[in-house]
Amino acid sequence: MSANKGQHKSTIYTYYWVAELEKHEKVDEYKEPKLYSIFITEFYGSEQLESCCSGKTSYPYTYTTASKFDFPENYSEYLTDLRNLIKKNRKRIQLINKKWNNNYKEKIEVFATPIGGKLCVCENGGKVILSPEDLISFPKREFKIIDDYWNDNKSILLFKDFSTFEFGNTL
Repeated sequence: MSANKGQHKSTIYTYYWVAELEKHEKVDEYKEPKLYSIFITEFYGSEQLESCCSGKTSYPYTYTTASKFDFPENYSEYLTDLRNLIKKNRKRIQLINKKWNNNYKEKIEVFATPIGGKLCVCENGGKVILSPEDLISFPKREFKIIDDYWNDNKSILLFKDFSTFEFGNTL
């Protein structure tokens, strides 16, 4: 998702979320997707990645003298490749034009990329940007495009209204 936001009109922020699809138990339909943050830029310490992948609460916006940046080999390149895969295969699903009280205008473009792979999912522990207990995720491995997504009944995201969504909850 891209949003022109802030005091400078040329500033563009890109936020990434996972929309987890889950079917109803007795009906061949999908539930409202669960949306949560996915961190595909290295702004957090490697101990936060390890903590989440171990099923523990993670504090991605918290830095201490014990914070480490010992990521797995080629992790930075892996994240770059994942961001490129997402951008190359995205489809704009919504355009939102907001006008704020101070006459400031904001254009928000919502993109979706049908992608599958392994994630580490855990609760956020901090109170910065996200709320405690919000779900967050880190990419783990094996991401690939879901080719038939847009032609299948899984494309529930096409009908979701993102105009009231809180866009600033992750980077």
